[in-house]
Amino acid sequence: MATTLRIPKAAVSMREGTLVAWLVPDGATVSEGEPIYTLELEKSTMDVESPAAGVIRHTGVAGTTYKVGEVIGEIGDTAAPALVTTMRGALQRLVQVVPDLESAMQSWASETGAGPFFLFPKIAFTAHEHRGSATLPSLSIATGFSGDMQIELVQLHDDVPSGWRESAVGALTPVLIVEDLEAALTIYLARGHACVARGCYGFGARFAFVETPSSTGTTLQLLEKHFVLTQLTHAMHEASVNWDRKALTATLK
Repeated sequence: MATTLRIPKAAVSMREGTLVAWLVPDGATVSEGEPIYTLELEKSTMDVESPAAGVIRHTGVAGTTYKVGEVIGEIGDTAAPALVTTMRGALQRLVQVVPDLESAMQSWASETGAGPFFLFPKIAFTAHEHRGSATLPSLSIATGFSGDMQIELVQLHDDVPSGWRESAVGALTPVLIVEDLEAALTIYLARGHACVARGCYGFGARFAFVETPSSTGTTLQLLEKHFVLTQLTHAMHEASVNWDRKALTATLK
């Protein structure tokens, strides 16, 4: 049975605290009483100990301030969970980090017929962390369809660590669409795969990158289903089906 990790009330007047840093990696096995994260109070910091033994799962993002009682993770059983139906996701898109979106779109359109592409400059995140530390990457995305496969081109604008930054330029990273991100992560972590990065887009869709060198070569991106994401994907696929090839890019109506 899992033990929920909540921001503790460490002082009578305490109303909130900042999760400074996780002291153990996501998916690690911890012992009861082992320090697992650092919490910043109004005038001091403290290392919070694990209330139970088991596998730790992060949901809280380092650098974020939470109210007392808010959930930031859990300690689960050490046994690997059984494969659940939420893991029967769909491999529906490929991500490629590129030096320049314009030239990459031109190449994909001419060589695979992908298009039209929809541009999303300077993507907004409500949360993002890379290997346990809060980061905020700057990137733009161009995405379009080639048949039923969605192609997502990513141009990075800085050197901030992220799952995209760890991908080799030009390499294709598969994206698995899952019903429940936390359930999917639990399975991969229990199998020994490290979580490279995780976060949440500005419109609410959550994602994570996990290391999968034995299958995809580098990483696999997990993307949780979200109604906005579903609507956008459907509209872009319809645009691809009806594309007259007169313009490389298009806008959503």
